[in-house]
Amino acid sequence: MSSEIVPKTPYLIVRNGRFYFDMRVPEDVVGAFKHKFKRKTGTIRESLKTKDRKRALREMGEKLSFYLAQFDELRRTSDAELVLANKVSRRDLSKLSRAELEKLVVSYYRDVLRPSALSPPIDSEDRAELVEEWSDTLARVKDRRDEEGNERVQNTADHVLLKAGWPSTRTKAGTITRHLPSVDVDRAAEQYEALMDLVRRASIDGSRLALAELKGASFTPVDPLFATGFNLAEANDKLGPFLSEALAGWKVGSGVRGSRKPRELTAMEAASAVQRFIELHGDIRIGEVSKKRVQEFASAMSALPARLPKKLSSMALPELLREDLSAFPSRAPATINKAFTLLSAIVEHARKQSDLEDATSWPNHFPSAWIEENGHTQPDRVPFTADDLRRIFVDGPVHGQGRRQEGGQGEAQYWMPLLALFAGARLSELGQLRVCDVRLDDGGVPYLDIGTSGGRTVKTRNSVRRVPVHPALHQLGFLAYVERVKSTAGVEATLWPRMRSAERRARTASWSQWFGNYIRRKPISIGDKSKVFHSFRHLFKDMCRDAGLSEDVHDALTGHAAGKSVGRSYGSGHSVARLYAEISKIKVRVDLTHLHTT
Repeated sequence: MSSEIVPKTPYLIVRNGRFYFDMRVPEDVVGAFKHKFKRKTGTIRESLKTKDRKRALREMGEKLSFYLAQFDELRRTSDAELVLANKVSRRDLSKLSRAELEKLVVSYYRDVLRPSALSPPIDSEDRAELVEEWSDTLARVKDRRDEEGNERVQNTADHVLLKAGWPSTRTKAGTITRHLPSVDVDRAAEQYEALMDLVRRASIDGSRLALAELKGASFTPVDPLFATGFNLAEANDKLGPFLSEALAGWKVGSGVRGSRKPRELTAMEAASAVQRFIELHGDIRIGEVSKKRVQEFASAMSALPARLPKKLSSMALPELLREDLSAFPSRAPATINKAFTLLSAIVEHARKQSDLEDATSWPNHFPSAWIEENGHTQPDRVPFTADDLRRIFVDGPVHGQGRRQEGGQGEAQYWMPLLALFAGARLSELGQLRVCDVRLDDGGVPYLDIGTSGGRTVKTRNSVRRVPVHPALHQLGFLAYVERVKSTAGVEATLWPRMRSAERRARTASWSQWFGNYIRRKPISIGDKSKVFHSFRHLFKDMCRDAGLSEDVHDALTGHAAGKSVGRSYGSGHSVARLYAEISKIKVRVDLTHLHTT
């Protein structure tokens, strides 16, 4: 068969003597255009059923007028709908926003699951059988751990895309050559996961709707997204931002200059809590975080152990709960409660930042989910004693025998405890130190520059400070160690090249875990769980008092807030030289001469 374009006559072609109407669909409406056309070429081709040129011209004119009117009508629709249709038609799932995904699913819910679409059977046996089937469907789609339920949700999600205009592909089914329409989509994409979550919610209310119709009962949607008469704008106003969006806003802070932002470690812990909640319930809006959902989340978090191997820790929460976790230590109530505290703070921040009138009605059930500790509270951290220091620095394998352990991450296991002992700095502050953070003042006095340069973070504004290097650290060879790292890695390099932790954890997290285990094991054997790395900081404060340092001086050394006196806040603070003179008075409670170098 051959075809030719009729000279000087657009929209007409001839194939075997017959005239055909041939027109390309404009790109700006191709996604929203629902009539049959060749999607690969984007053209409409219809037979005019004639070989007569004059008749073909008349038919072509009518076809052209019809389709141009269709295109104009599509252009008169809302820009948002047109943009959405174009995104769907181009298989560009990554470009779909959460609101656009909601629109697709709400449209599906309205057209397919509303009561008028159902026609329940009259026969009682058929009715009972359908009630059983819908009850099974409801139970399966509600349980995120049910594989068959997940498959049903995925199939429905694919159908939602096809119904919205997603281009379909054909696949063979079995040995019989049957070509079934399917969706060519990246199911690992974040947007597809969000679509699955929305479809699950629609399937739950759809199953309830069907059961209500079968039982002759009235139906009211439970899911807030569908309880507003399918008005998406109204639902958004009432329900507020998604939990992930609220987290992002909380991380940024109020935006007011000088306002506090969460520390990096706190932000990571909050992100982990939000991620776990989303794994269980999906990325829902603040107004949808019901008490029941919070209680289910609390039960799930209580079932998680304190520490998991890497293989298990990477699993999503529903999948993880199917594993046998009885061999792992239980998670402390304080750890679980901290997650609830952070989630509560995120909700409250979203409330304050919102200009919606309905923000005050958004629920915050996280504080009510706190777990009682049955009178056993988390022990306070206490200072190390002289005997503890002897166990660590004399009997311990690292300092007493010069050995290095793999979990100690290189020389960090040797210098971090000594720096904490003689500087009283926090673990996170020491773990972020770079070569260039060990500086000299104008008088040549070396000091640790604890601050925020180079992407570092501190706990509070007062934590930014300069801590002179104690004379004992000179004798132990700390400055020589700094020079060695500088010569091999450069001034911008970290002081601890081998220190690292798993993704989404603080840099010092793995090292902290190693140190806790290290001091509990033989030969150190410090069994008191209230004694941890932070105990060095408590001890440093006691040593400052024993050395007769004034409170304002050791507050300057440790980065604690100054007293209430207005005068304390004036000026630029103590000089490095003055602080060096004061810190030199501090004497440790253990003999470290065996560690001295030349």
